Amino acid sequence: MIAKHLKSILPWQYIGSLCLVVVVVGEVAGFWSLRLMDRLEWLSYDARVQATLIGDEDPSIVLIDLDERSLNEIGQWPWPRHQVAELTQILFDEYGISILGFDIVFAEPEGNLLAQQWGQLQERYPDLPPSPDVESGDAVLARTLMDYPVVMGYYFQSRAGESDPPSTGSLPAPLQVDADQEIVEALPWPRPERFTGNLTELQYAAMGGGFFDNPFVDADGVFRRVPVLQYWEGGLYANLPTAMIYTLFGQPPVSLQVAKGGGVLQLEAIDIGGFEIPVDARGGALVPWYGPRGHFTYISAADILHRRIDPQALEGALAIFGASAPGLMDLRSTPVASVYPGPEINASMLAGILHQSYKAEPPYSLAAALLILSTVGILVTLVFPRLNAVAIVVVSTALIAAHSGLNFWAWQQDWVLPFASGVLLLLVLSLWHLTMNFWRESRQKSWVTERFGQYVPPELVDEMVHTPESFGLEGEQRELSVLFSDVRGFTSFSEGIAPDELTNVMNRLLTPITEAIHQHRGTIDKYMGDAVMAFWGAPLADGDHARHSLEGAFAMLQALEEINKEFTAEGMKALAMGIGINSGSMNVGNMGSEFRMAYTVMGDNVNLGSRLEGLTKAYGVDIIVSETTAAAVPDWACRRIDRVKVKGRTAPISIFEPIGPADSLSTETRQWLQQHDLAMEAYSAQRFDQAHDIFTATLAEHPNDSIARLYLQRIEHYQSSPPGPEWDGVWTHTEK
Repeated sequence: MIAKHLKSILPWQYIGSLCLVVVVVGEVAGFWSLRLMDRLEWLSYDARVQATLIGDEDPSIVLIDLDERSLNEIGQWPWPRHQVAELTQILFDEYGISILGFDIVFAEPEGNLLAQQWGQLQERYPDLPPSPDVESGDAVLARTLMDYPVVMGYYFQSRAGESDPPSTGSLPAPLQVDADQEIVEALPWPRPERFTGNLTELQYAAMGGGFFDNPFVDADGVFRRVPVLQYWEGGLYANLPTAMIYTLFGQPPVSLQVAKGGGVLQLEAIDIGGFEIPVDARGGALVPWYGPRGHFTYISAADILHRRIDPQALEGALAIFGASAPGLMDLRSTPVASVYPGPEINASMLAGILHQSYKAEPPYSLAAALLILSTVGILVTLVFPRLNAVAIVVVSTALIAAHSGLNFWAWQQDWVLPFASGVLLLLVLSLWHLTMNFWRESRQKSWVTERFGQYVPPELVDEMVHTPESFGLEGEQRELSVLFSDVRGFTSFSEGIAPDELTNVMNRLLTPITEAIHQHRGTIDKYMGDAVMAFWGAPLADGDHARHSLEGAFAMLQALEEINKEFTAEGMKALAMGIGINSGSMNVGNMGSEFRMAYTVMGDNVNLGSRLEGLTKAYGVDIIVSETTAAAVPDWACRRIDRVKVKGRTAPISIFEPIGPADSLSTETRQWLQQHDLAMEAYSAQRFDQAHDIFTATLAEHPNDSIARLYLQRIEHYQSSPPGPEWDGVWTHTEK
């Protein structure tokens, strides 16, 4: 089969496909990192986020905004600490908020501005008395913080360089964790190298603190995941929204949901007062995006200080004080906006805790993704080489649709599964196999054209290219029809032709004969001088090979008639042709030696076809077919000629002269055939007198009937010398 011939191509298709599977699966498993794969996964995550934004506004969460209007009305930041204290007091006492989180760090002391200014005056006027005892702004703010549930903000630094200063300020007390210290130590928390905290007096005055830095920003600079906890010197510290919930609930013990498998601890969730935050192994949580920028309620800090807001608007609210003014650089890139205020990220995290709307990667997601990718990749590798291009596209589209549907269903269940890796794997595998199919078909077409173009017509070659399973070069047994033709009298015909003209004459003769064979799906086996050998049913299987061989034979005679008109017009003799056809089991394939191969047929049935062509001279007809060929085309009228033994065969066969399709015969022809059948029956039954009368009448009506004349000669012999009772009517031919 041709697939076997191209077996050297197929392994590369499998190997290349498996390599692609290994690359994608290895990237998902973390053996190596492909920047393209990461970016595609991020983009697919962002697209899912944007398509399924929660959208519900939570009035209980407000952002006290340090916006451009506040800076214009109150002054540039930093504001005096007594003004921050006033803002805090107004929010709690007049607007009744529940808790306030500062998304700003107060790392440097403000000092006593009045004392500083008085000192400058004393340098100019030494006689001035000592400066009055005025409370500093830091002291005012600290005293205010002590009266309310306030959570201060600070930030860690993941890596500290030699030029970076040491940690400054103070951290809040670490969380109370309901877990063994060994487990806390063993988990892969973010472990920063320094921090910048608030002034000690401010942090100690507040009820808590939370960090707002993010060491989990992806390589494209987008905030998708933030750490819930970070580890510092034996303790765990919460991010700002988590610290606000922790403080609001009275600082309950924090539970760590840790699974153990294969001797490895796997952090799965963090529980604070019954509110669960699903996290990854490092304690990172996906931000539960609620909407685009400005989704939460923003209230300008200037409006609070000037009391322009309805007091009922903030009753019981959880407030975060932060900056959205571009000049203060607290803007981030997120899946929902390229410029997004940092305080609103904290508001989204806070809403996610309150509404338990976090999405998370299940602990088994990696194992499931690897299993699915490996299984699909191997199945595709095994199946796609057997499919054509259209089937590959259809199957790939169906698999991508199924993968997308499953992924979207999981997303609706708040499970985040890898998406881009599966789509990319299917796309690259489809492209690979489509490319390999195209290359293989190109190679196959070239191979078929090279080997069969000299045997079969171009349109049959094209058909063979698209049905590679039905033919091949290896020797095999098939039911075929073989044709032998020979031009009668060609030797005497060529004697009057100059040698340099003979080649042209041969080409003029064989070209239309070959075209007649090709037009009826025949395969040229060889030319033997003026003789032609052809067969039907190979290399492309043909269930109607016998019929096509008969149609080809009649087309050959028609082509010879046309060329004879040209020859006689040029003063040359007209030519005649004898054709023998046999159908049966034959061996077909590429045969020969190491030096030369030929696609040909062999076998006893092939030899019989050659013998039948030789008998056309003896019986004076143009075409003789065997009984098997005649039986294969029951709708054709075939005249039984004889029952014979040919040279090289001991078994007798019946031979026939094909007349044409039965439904196309005239009434006269039908009567002639019926009369011939009656004569043959009388002859076979040794009723020679009856047979003689019928053949005599037939010859009178058809003077050119060579068969009737032949049988009259035989009958005259048998009338004088009867054959005897053992005679079976078989005529033995001793010549080829």
